[in-house]
Amino acid sequence: MSFDGLLMQKLTLELKQSIEGGRIDKVFQPEKDELSLMIRGSAGNQQLFISVDASMPFFALIEEKKENPQAPPMFCMLMRKHLSGGKIQSINQLGYERILVIEIESKNELGDFELKKLIVEIMGKHSNIILTKADFTIIDSIKRITPDMSRVRSILPGLKYTFIPSDKIDFSENNDRLLEALFEHHSEQKLAKSLYMTIQGFSPLISSYICLKIGVDSDFIVSQLTEIHKIELKRQFDIIRAQHSNGYVYTDETGLSKMIYFLPDMRPDLKQIKFVTLSEALERFFLKSNREHKMHQKTLTLKKTLAQRIERYRAKLGKQELEKNDAENADQYKILGELILANLYTLEKGMNKAIVLNYYQDPAESIQIELDTRLEPTENAQAYFKKYNKLKKAAVELDHHIQETKLDVNYLEEVLTHLENSEDNKIIEDIKTELIEQGYIKGRVQKKKANAKVQYKTFTSHNGYEILVGKSSLQNDFLTTKFASNKDIWLHTKDIPGSHVIIRTEGSTPDEQTLYEAALIAAYYSKAKDSSNVPVDYTLIKHVSKPSGSKPGMVIYTHQRTLFVTPSYDAVHTLMNSALN
Repeated sequence: MSFDGLLMQKLTLELKQSIEGGRIDKVFQPEKDELSLMIRGSAGNQQLFISVDASMPFFALIEEKKENPQAPPMFCMLMRKHLSGGKIQSINQLGYERILVIEIESKNELGDFELKKLIVEIMGKHSNIILTKADFTIIDSIKRITPDMSRVRSILPGLKYTFIPSDKIDFSENNDRLLEALFEHHSEQKLAKSLYMTIQGFSPLISSYICLKIGVDSDFIVSQLTEIHKIELKRQFDIIRAQHSNGYVYTDETGLSKMIYFLPDMRPDLKQIKFVTLSEALERFFLKSNREHKMHQKTLTLKKTLAQRIERYRAKLGKQELEKNDAENADQYKILGELILANLYTLEKGMNKAIVLNYYQDPAESIQIELDTRLEPTENAQAYFKKYNKLKKAAVELDHHIQETKLDVNYLEEVLTHLENSEDNKIIEDIKTELIEQGYIKGRVQKKKANAKVQYKTFTSHNGYEILVGKSSLQNDFLTTKFASNKDIWLHTKDIPGSHVIIRTEGSTPDEQTLYEAALIAAYYSKAKDSSNVPVDYTLIKHVSKPSGSKPGMVIYTHQRTLFVTPSYDAVHTLMNSALN
């Protein structure tokens, strides 16, 4: 895990400089395992975001405003009671452990000042946020830990908070003492492992990196270190201590974030993006992953249901196309009936087959026709004519049914894409309601508020054009058919499920860069968001129309041109921030 004690130490220094001495204006709890503190200080308004999600715990000063529930949870209410208006007296890390202690002075019900401690533990699945009194008596925690859940330590209101003792040596010790501890306890172990087993704050990541920097591999045994190795090892310790708290996000060739740290050049195989502060890097790395993880968990059941529905409709489509293929060969049954009638003089009831000359072929050849032994020859002919007429009629109906099934598949794939790209709870609920209304899933439709505003997403191009994005099929419908004007430009990924994107032109002609940026957004909010060279069609709104009775978000368009773009989170995020500024 890249969020180790060393990274936390750099981040703590960053927080001390930014929010120590600031006042807590507001407290929010966006999710059950998240806390946001809105802080007003000398550096302006700041937001300290803390996540103790088991899969990706972290904290940082972030800019993005997260959606908050309408009714605040009980823990949030408690935090507001104790922390609102409080002044942050100090921010300290416990040694080099992943434990942060924020001391806050606030008024109690009687108006007297009291000191509280907000303790943040970043420990994987055991991560927690704990509020205590000055003497470490627990007021409450975002995750209560009972004796049944842990034999090591209980976290419950009224109990004393205790730190889990560590037998590792503090990294603030001098270098000679650190080396002495390495040889004393792990002399015959691999160097990388011995580093993180011996020194507080060290993780496998930084330990492997140090091995690389001193010129040995991770399996190198401690006792084999030469004097030159020891000198270089001490130098690396000093470099780590002196490193400024820049942040580096490391991405692969596709732009996917793989790791974050405060040191440059850690992974030669990855591209590194430098940020001025660690918080900026943490927001870039963790917040997107954290949001996608939570949205995935929330939408897992609905996604599974949609995937099953899509598969069912695809199977239905396959069956219909086979039936259509049979129907298109209906003429053969008419020919068989006519050949039976032409050879009645050679046939009689009880025969199971007839071998006749097929004069419809050139040259004519003998053909075998299956007969029903229970029927007269003329009745067998009529049976073939009946099958011919039935299939001809079915061919017309099947064209209609196939078209309907294709529309079902396209619509559900579009909805699934919106669900996979969803970024807040409101969109998930809107999509679920839409599916219920369209009859694809069962459930109760919640009554919509009168004059409820459609919450589409807004971006701003480099040249000041407003770019709007539908986040559901109903939002797509609204933007394209009701909101946009005829001179606005409409964009959508070509033959790929995705969002409708609108460039508000106000009658002017957008430049090529604006078109490119809008196409980037359209590709990003589509099924092809992780692909390259994604085709995006664009045309004027006046060339886009919605067929009568079609599904939400389904339109047809003409006079289109196509751009090819490779979507990028960073590029889209920049345009999003431009809209907020």
